[in-house]
Formats: sequence, C-alpha cells, structure tokens
Amino acid sequence: MNRRHLAVLAVVIAVPLFTIGLISPVPDYGPQLETSVYHQPDGNLNEETPTVAYRNLSTDAQQLFDKANNNGPNSAAVPIDDAPTSWATLVSETAETNERYVRKNGKIYGVYLTWDVPAPSFGTVMLRLGPLLGAIGLGTLAGFLILEDSS
Repeated sequence: MNRRHLAVLAVVIAVPLFTIGLISPVPDYGPQLETSVYHQPDGNLNEETPTVAYRNLSTDAQQLFDKANNNGPNSAAVPIDDAPTSWATLVSETAETNERYVRKNGKIYGVYLTWDVPAPSFGTVMLRLGPLLGAIGLGTLAGFLILEDSS
C-alpha cells in the first residue's frame, strides 16, 4: 500500500472522529443541593442555628436526610429542581453553606446544605476530547504522508 492510500485512509478515519468529538452531547450538570449530615453532640450546639424536628420535615426532606445520613462521611446530592422546597430555598448560587439542626429519636444532627454545580468527570471529558485528539493526530499523519509522497 503506497503512502497516498495510507493518507486517504487516515483522512477517512479522522473526519468521523472529528465530527463525533464536536457533535457528541454535553451532559447537563445542572445545580444540585448537596446535603451532608453529621451527629452533633448536645454541648456543641450553636444557639443561632435553627433546630427542626425530623417529623416536621416533608417526606422529601426526610428521604434526603436519611440518604445523606446513611452515606457516612459522604453527602447526598439531588438536582435543585427535585430538592425539597423547604431546603432548596435556603441556598442560592452565591450563598455559602447553610446549616440546620435536625432532632431525630432524641439525637441532634447537623445538616449542611450547599448549592453545587458538579464538574464533568474525567471519562466524560475524554469521550469528547479523545476523538478530537485522534482526528488531529490522523490528520497530521495524513499530511505528513502526502508531503513525503510528493517529495
């Protein structure tokens, strides 16, 4: 196979790769309500922080609280549109973390509510960047093969 055929093959492969990299959909990373729950000893309570009884929370807020509480040191995040209204209104794009206490079964838990827009993962970035880099490499190879063949 001569160099011109290899160059044409490289271009034929590079064009779809370049197109895939450009038209692949970008995931929608909308704002999320991140909820972190930790056990708060009674002696360390801040009197200015509001305390809410668990039973007074909405069903959605109870589910989010339980999900975050069961994650251990991690937090639970839900899209801001799906978050419990009573908690979603406590945070905004510019607000820092908002803290509440929740009393459940005689224990007090600190709840941190944070507005968050997650960054795309490495895999998501590479699904778009990988084909573009491959297309650039194959296009460069095709140009090199054509220039070498003409000399």
